[in-house]
Amino acid sequence: MTSEERILKTLSHQEPDNVPFDLGGTIVTGITKGIYSRLLEYRGLTREVRVLDYVQQLAQIDEDVACWLEIDTKCGFPGISRKNPLIKEEGNYFYFEDEWGIRWGMPKSGGLYFDVISNPLAKAENIDDVEKYPWPDPGAEILKDLEEEIGRQNQKKILIVESFGSGIFETALRLRGYEQFLIDLTLAPGLAEAILEQILEVKLRYIDLLNQNFKGKIHILREGDDLATQQSLLISKEMYQRFIKPKHRQLFEYAKKLLGPSFYIFFHSCGAVYDLIPDFIEAGIDILNPVQLSASKMNPEKLKRDFGKLITFWGGGVDTQGTLLRGSKDDVREEVKRNIEIFAPGGGYVFAAVHNIQDDIPVENLVTMWEAWKSKS
Repeated sequence: MTSEERILKTLSHQEPDNVPFDLGGTIVTGITKGIYSRLLEYRGLTREVRVLDYVQQLAQIDEDVACWLEIDTKCGFPGISRKNPLIKEEGNYFYFEDEWGIRWGMPKSGGLYFDVISNPLAKAENIDDVEKYPWPDPGAEILKDLEEEIGRQNQKKILIVESFGSGIFETALRLRGYEQFLIDLTLAPGLAEAILEQILEVKLRYIDLLNQNFKGKIHILREGDDLATQQSLLISKEMYQRFIKPKHRQLFEYAKKLLGPSFYIFFHSCGAVYDLIPDFIEAGIDILNPVQLSASKMNPEKLKRDFGKLITFWGGGVDTQGTLLRGSKDDVREEVKRNIEIFAPGGGYVFAAVHNIQDDIPVENLVTMWEAWKSKS
């Protein structure tokens, strides 16, 4: 099977020839540049590491490394600011502004990532302020990188197209400020609804752009909203159903209507999201990532039993916070094998670590993770 055939088969809940493997196919299943550099050294390679996503400092995986690791995926990242930022300096920080007007900063000394440092709608007082805000309008120029990636699909890896910025909920949090937007949902629901609606409209225009240029050529769109901590939901299930789920449903149904029958929604949401999975499925989500098994109620056997025929689990291969970081090679090997044995039967599973591989992870554990996947695939 080609990588594309392998993943499409598991997405249809059939077992492919091997368990598919993703590393670097999205900006939530990637590898940061420090550990990637050490992986190159482990392999005896010396080269400059290219950055794919400046916010998270993720590495662009080279073709020869992708072949060595037998990766089945390829990241289709539009040319938005976090991929090609205009970085400036101010005081002790590097910073850039994204398409939404959100400013991101990273300390010059010891900085590892870019974080949100300003919220452009923080002082909005009413719906009129929201409507007057200069909302981004996705243009065809951001698709140049995608066009090149699609043109290079000679190895038949499956291309996962990234969304236009963060998810609907996350973008609202960053525009308004986390605390203020959460307050708005209760005390100023009309204002919150107006912000969410404007974000949705931008994302619908992005879907139009994909349809105009790539209809029939892409199979997976990655969206995501972190809706939980590791212990509980960030907002109540009822609040999700009232404010966010209708927007998710509208966006995902529109994408599937335009982009064809063999098209899937990949949705990233960290933490304890078990209680929202039925809503995710109703909203049109086909793939759940990162499957954070260390979070509350995210038991692998229960996830597979309750939802394994209805949604594809993409991730959950090994805990990056615990086992991959602090465990022995035997710990890593055992966890990878156990999780594959739980999730892989009947299809509906793609192996990846729980979120991105971070700089502080021992390269020996990363290689052990890969070897354990290969022995079970």
